[in-house]
Parts: sequence; structure tokens; C-alpha cells
Amino acid sequence: MDKNNQFVKMPIMTASGTVFGYEVLLREFNGISLDTFNRYPELYTEFCFEILSVISSLDNYHKIRQKGESLFINLTLDQLLSDGALTFLNQFYRSNSKVDDVIIEITENEMLYQNTAMLQERILLFRALGYQFAIDDFGVEHSNFQRVFDIRPDFIKLDSKMVITYSEQEQLNPAFKHLIDFCHQINTQVIAEGIESEKTYKRLTLDKVDYFQGYLFGQPQRLDL
Repeated sequence: MDKNNQFVKMPIMTASGTVFGYEVLLREFNGISLDTFNRYPELYTEFCFEILSVISSLDNYHKIRQKGESLFINLTLDQLLSDGALTFLNQFYRSNSKVDDVIIEITENEMLYQNTAMLQERILLFRALGYQFAIDDFGVEHSNFQRVFDIRPDFIKLDSKMVITYSEQEQLNPAFKHLIDFCHQINTQVIAEGIESEKTYKRLTLDKVDYFQGYLFGQPQRLDL
């Protein structure tokens, strides 16, 4: 990989402690830092095709995951709706037999500012190609169950602050448990982020959370091609 491009991966674990998949996270691209990308999010869209191409190369060289494991890719909504994403993901679909193990993550907060009908249309298109979807950072600010109904994600990733707050409570939180049950009722699997202790991991396992992500399972691992 170009030394000006840096990606890391984080494992996503099952309740039994095996690897379900990996999330790929951008750290630097074309010499542009993650901080700059976040301050100027239009850069994500500008380099969308190129970023996805590098992730694809890493995947093809088995630098991210092994057979049977899933790949989680973060896209902004502008990236998801861009021609670059459409072109790349269509090509990836036609050339890669593992496309049904690819999960596209979009943050819930961004969905506040997007035309729901347009988003649904693009998601339906990608679903037809075999991709799955996850709503990331669920519970950060303005969580909206109706939005979940509209999108019907395959996964919901519970925000780490919500998970930590819940895990520090001595008594079970009925609302938290209801959220997990609700997700399962609509065939959405739940991923808890920010897992840093065995206590939290075990407690959420008892609450039927499906998958787990956090420093308990390791620090971000740099990907080199």
C-alpha cells in the first residue's frame, strides 16, 4: 500500500468469543489525515472510489479477514449516494463472490439530514447486489425507531457511550433490553461498541446482544499491503 494511505481494522466478536468480522477504519489517505477528512467531509466523497479500491485490494490479499468472516465498511451518506460508490460496489459485486459478507455502515446521526426516500432507493439497489447494511452510533443523540423501520438494517451498532452507561448501572435497564428485543423482532442483529471489560461483555451476552466490538478484543491493527 502507498505509505500515504493508512487503514486499521477492529474485530467484531460473537457472544461465544469467535471473530465474526472486521471493521476497516481510515487513518490517512493520499497523505490527508483523518482529522482533515472529518473537518472537510466532502473529501470522503471525492476519494470514495479510490478509498474503496484500496480496501478491496487489502481484502483480496487477505489482509483484513479470512474466509467466512464479514467485512464492515464505513460510508458517509454522501459517499453512499455518490456515483463513485455505485460504480465501485457494482464492479465489486460482479468480480467478488464474497459480496454477501460485506456490510456497509452509515451513522444514524447523518440520516437526520437525508431524504429518506432517496436513501431507501439506494439501499434497495445495493441490497439487490447482495450488500448488507448497519446503522452505526445508534443512541448518540436523536435515535429514531421510525428511521430503523424505514431502513430495516441488518445490524445496529449501539453507541459506546450508551453501552458504558448501561453497563455501569447496578440494575438492568428495561428500555435497553426492550431495544435489543425490538431489533430482533425486525430481524436486525445488535452489535455493542466500546466493550472494554469482561464484566460488560458477559452482562450484554446475557441480554442477548449478538456481537461485540471494543478494546477488550484488541487495539486497532494497522493494515499493510
